[in-house]
Amino acid sequence: MNYKKITLYTIGIFIVCAIFHFGYTLFPCFFTSLLFPVNESIWEHLKMIFSATVIFTFIVDLIKHNKNTFIRSYSRSMLTILILLIIYLPIYYIFGENMIVTLITLFISIFISEIITTKISTEKKYSTLNIVCAALLFLNFIIFIILTYYPLKVDLFLDHESNKYGIDILNK
Repeated sequence: MNYKKITLYTIGIFIVCAIFHFGYTLFPCFFTSLLFPVNESIWEHLKMIFSATVIFTFIVDLIKHNKNTFIRSYSRSMLTILILLIIYLPIYYIFGENMIVTLITLFISIFISEIITTKISTEKKYSTLNIVCAALLFLNFIIFIILTYYPLKVDLFLDHESNKYGIDILNK
């Protein structure tokens, strides 16, 4: 296993996440609301991780001419989110928000996800599974978009700083 490549990809995804974090704040519009977090809720940050990971994977795979882009993109994004939730939520609900802990947890989650994705990546082309993963990616994007504009009124969607859910115009 190439840990240098895993570490570089982890740092790359982490940097893209950091850039995406400020996308909507800098350019608030419908398009940026689709990819970037519109508030400080956990849900919106999961959308950010999903978008950043998918876009990072597509760029790398385009440059490297990799096969199974949709499989790799889906596994990377969903594994990172799953691992992050497993590690982060108990810490968050016991100790509260701590930026350093959050960033370390995100980095660790991306790293573990990258190890798993590297292990399951293959040179063989899996056309059917790639199509299924493409459909799942599209479905996940739609779900993130819908729940940005019509968030559930549960803690996962609540921005504790503003005490609002989703896009500001829906909270008035």
